[in-house]
Amino acid sequence: MSQRVSWIARVAALVLAGAAASAGQTRSPADLDAMIARGERLAAADHLDDAAAIASQVLAVRPESGRAHYLLGVVHERQRNFDAAVADYRAALARAPKLAEAHDRLGFVLGAQGHTDEAIAEFERAIAIRPSFFDAQYHLGATLWWTRQVDRARAVLGRAVTLRPTHAEARYYLAIVERQQGDLTTAIRHLRISLRYAPNLAPAHTQLGAALQASGDLDGAIDEFRRALAIDPTLSDAGNSLGLALMQRGDADEAMQTLRAVIDRHPDHTAARLNLGTALMQKGDLAAATSEYRELTRRDPTNAEAFYDLGLALKQQDDFEEAERALRMAMQLDPALPEAPFTLGVVLWQTGRADEAAALFKDAFARRPHYADAHYMLGTIFKQRGDLDEALAEFRETIRLNPASAEAHTSLGQALQAKHDAAGASTAFAEAERLSKVKADAQAAVFAVNAGLERLKRNDLAAAIARFREAIHLDADNAQAHFQLALALRRSGALVESRKEFQVARRLAPHLKPPDSEP
Repeated sequence: MSQRVSWIARVAALVLAGAAASAGQTRSPADLDAMIARGERLAAADHLDDAAAIASQVLAVRPESGRAHYLLGVVHERQRNFDAAVADYRAALARAPKLAEAHDRLGFVLGAQGHTDEAIAEFERAIAIRPSFFDAQYHLGATLWWTRQVDRARAVLGRAVTLRPTHAEARYYLAIVERQQGDLTTAIRHLRISLRYAPNLAPAHTQLGAALQASGDLDGAIDEFRRALAIDPTLSDAGNSLGLALMQRGDADEAMQTLRAVIDRHPDHTAARLNLGTALMQKGDLAAATSEYRELTRRDPTNAEAFYDLGLALKQQDDFEEAERALRMAMQLDPALPEAPFTLGVVLWQTGRADEAAALFKDAFARRPHYADAHYMLGTIFKQRGDLDEALAEFRETIRLNPASAEAHTSLGQALQAKHDAAGASTAFAEAERLSKVKADAQAAVFAVNAGLERLKRNDLAAAIARFREAIHLDADNAQAHFQLALALRRSGALVESRKEFQVARRLAPHLKPPDSEP
């Protein structure tokens, strides 16, 4: 209370002084402009009472001063008195319609209040007055992104970054938009540049991790998620994403530890609990996974994905009755979820209800037209019934949607064989065998790469190079095999061949760059 009384007394004294000046000595416009400039510096330094006092003194002498009203708006905005700030900014614009800063700050406050359409209009007015106004371009771009106007946001944020290339946050938002549009290479480049200017911008590390994860660079993604958490251990999205990336890499134990830490801090974090359940299933602990999914359905009884995952875990434990109940609940909660009718169809097929299962497989690919597995299962039911023409149609549709399905080629061959088409069956069986070998070779290549990395840890460079070459022989499209061979060759001094392998790795996976390359 004493601080409030002191401020009122100070304003009153300044107003009286202003009145006395107007009665005797009139301040020049230059003096008043200098006072406002001083007030703006005080507001920027968080000396808000002094700034407000100056604004009131100026208004006592010059009531039509738009900048004085703008200064009061800045004070009220910083005090989080948004209604007063809006009134002050509108008063400023009534007196100075071309005051771009007032349009920008009014837009910012309106956005904070949830009036995003009005906010966008104010930012656009500010830019129309001054196209080179960075703050307005940045605020407009971020608000367009927030309102899911992604194409417009990218253009505006691109202009903001051009105006101020070193502004980390503007480049960060631009990268988010680029990632949402699927332009991962550009997004990764901008996120790396953003972090060059602001290394402790934890959300940028999280977004970079997500972009690297989407591009297939799990190791790079994990490193970025760890950096984000080192800066801010409370970042739940970074922790959840780290757990998911570890799970995708096969590190189930560390994934579970990471996800449990997120849940301990944020018990209602749905995605983390779903991912923990998946990690437990990956580890083979179906009972623990079921417990996590049950807890999630208790906390969030409208979550279709939780009921679906619960049904999947119960199915794998052969608890078909409970699995059916959970899967039907998932279908009821989300009529667009294609996995629920598919998995329920498999449950019904396994329990001898093929006719009901067939209807569910049709439901599944009605929800997802390119659902190859649903066509395959429907074909399997037709084949078991002896409806070979129907079965052939479904197996051929499966292969059209997923040409790499060895199982579909095998089933196609069996159906053709039953139709006495020996030549067609032979062709289908040969393709199934080829695809099975490709799949086995790809898996063997992954093992060879891992073996090569183990040799590197033991400083056995020659053996490591041999393992990486073996991986490439097994699977010429394994980007990591080319990349690791390039690194090993560079260590051995074979620089020409190393450069060639780097080029192949980069072509197969653009995120793979030599360690000394620019972002």
